[in-house]
Amino acid sequence: MKLSPLDILKKYWDYHQFRPLQEDIINSILTQQDTFVLLPTGGGKSVCYQIPGIALDGICLVISPLIALMKDQVQSLTKKGIKAIALDSSLNYQDLDRELTNCLYGNYKFMYLSPERLQSELVIERLSKLNINFIAVDEAHCISQWGSDFRPAYHNIQKVRALLPNTPIIALTGSAKPKVIDDIIENLQLKNTAVFKDSFKRENLAYMVFNTEDKYSKLLRILQKNKQSSIIYVRNRKKTKQLSEYLTEQHITATYYHGGLNAKEKDKHFKLWMLNDAQVMVATNAFGMGIDKPDVKTVIHLTPTENIENYYQEAGRAGRNGNKAFAIILNSKSDLPSLNSQLDKSLPEITDLKFIYKKLCSYLDIAYQEGEHITYDFNIYAFCKRYNLNITKTVNAITFLDRQAVLRFSKEFKNKTTLQFLVDNFNLIQYISTHKQHNTLLNFILRKHGGAFENNITIDLNHIATQINSNKTDIKEQLLSIEKNNIIDLKLFDSDINITLLEPREDDRTISRVAKHLKQQNDLKRAQLNSVTNYIKTSNVCKETLLLKYFGEESDTNCGICSYCIASKISKREQNSNLEQRIILTIQTTALNSKELQDKLNCSQEELTKTLRLLLDSEKITVLANQKYKVSV
Repeated sequence: MKLSPLDILKKYWDYHQFRPLQEDIINSILTQQDTFVLLPTGGGKSVCYQIPGIALDGICLVISPLIALMKDQVQSLTKKGIKAIALDSSLNYQDLDRELTNCLYGNYKFMYLSPERLQSELVIERLSKLNINFIAVDEAHCISQWGSDFRPAYHNIQKVRALLPNTPIIALTGSAKPKVIDDIIENLQLKNTAVFKDSFKRENLAYMVFNTEDKYSKLLRILQKNKQSSIIYVRNRKKTKQLSEYLTEQHITATYYHGGLNAKEKDKHFKLWMLNDAQVMVATNAFGMGIDKPDVKTVIHLTPTENIENYYQEAGRAGRNGNKAFAIILNSKSDLPSLNSQLDKSLPEITDLKFIYKKLCSYLDIAYQEGEHITYDFNIYAFCKRYNLNITKTVNAITFLDRQAVLRFSKEFKNKTTLQFLVDNFNLIQYISTHKQHNTLLNFILRKHGGAFENNITIDLNHIATQINSNKTDIKEQLLSIEKNNIIDLKLFDSDINITLLEPREDDRTISRVAKHLKQQNDLKRAQLNSVTNYIKTSNVCKETLLLKYFGEESDTNCGICSYCIASKISKREQNSNLEQRIILTIQTTALNSKELQDKLNCSQEELTKTLRLLLDSEKITVLANQKYKVSV
């Protein structure tokens, strides 16, 4: 007998009831209906397609743009005993062919694909032979040119739609404005679509914006007042460790997390926080995937984010247990001007894109109309240094070309060079004093990587060479020599980034094809930052109302708990107190009725009536038979 959706939820997730909308969404797919789902952060989107994927015969095809998220989902399903596979853009042709064959005969329940994979004739041909029960399109806003992360490769899904016209599609997103929702439904060619949208409103979450020039003092006051679990988001990796150490010095337990930590370090720091052995996790925005800690009391952004979508998602990690929680932005006078300046410097224009693409092809020795499907080792630091390029703008340009399916920019960092000191600090200093040829290198590593005595740390050979005016070959030789003397444990790799051209080099013709998307993307990013500026600077509207309006949701009432609402309550109390004093002074010598008082005090009837009632209850005034008020004796 087949299990019901609730039975599957209990068996594999150990939950005994669905969250709002989940069961209706699952039933929509089980009845073979095209379905659109908008569930904000923490709404449990993956369960909405994983449960029907288990319940139905055949394999569920999941389109997802994020390799790390695909791998996380596959790992999670595999742990539950459910067969799942991820075919991301990093697989070569032979590996892809083998894995597709496994899907055909291996009784898999889920196949995760990156949208770029749908460009492959091999993939399309094999999909036609599979018993696909339905298609789940995750991060569906990526198909919309108005979405926050537009990826033209998502339009390849239309090929699958044509191949499997009667197979239902479920499109899922955590953030989409009304214009984007319409675009998703149209581009995915959804028919008779069942639309499920949960509210962006979070009753228990207080959105706070504090303007301060002394952020650390404010931070300490917040964390000392709210001693439960917390996340602090900062903008760079270095800051995560610095702030974590500062908080520890202030007797607040803290750890840190960023994309540069190795898997062992990430797991160690994550467990410290999850088990509440560390109150605070200081992190970059790399900290996000798979977080489901219900008791997070505060999420604090030390500086504003570049867009509302990211802020809402990160802020939404607070208060998932339903208890009151706080989402806080600490803003200084220089933050927004600095963000605008950084954005302008980091966005590549069309001339930048043309220049970087041509130089990239020259750097990799790719001739005109050649290079397709060849993978090249690549070092971003050396490339930028050779052509005197801004590294952030260059990464953004190459990432844009990746999203336009011009090339594949692999940033999985599978093969990182790592080292760990095998001797203590005293013996290392002794070694340096007798091996002066390694003095500069070892002192640089000590300055930048103090944790290398306790953990394996990741190093970038090209970056080190640039910093100490050496070259990569010399750095490698020095490290190998030091390893032979049993001073370090070394795992040495030449490259941790690679680039694959997905089409032949055609210079201006290639860039002209994607140029309009670049302008759209840049305009969108500037508009998104303007929305953040508006959210922070608007001081006369409820913060939750501002967020809801951004996502196209209207609210008739203020939340009552955000920084604006709290300030308004305090202001009203002060106004009421002031009105009480003015009433008492006005009727000190002459009794007056409410109409006369209103005329003299220039206040609303409602305010006056409420304040008179308070004064009467406290017996500070009395009312005469002629309905005039006087001060009590």
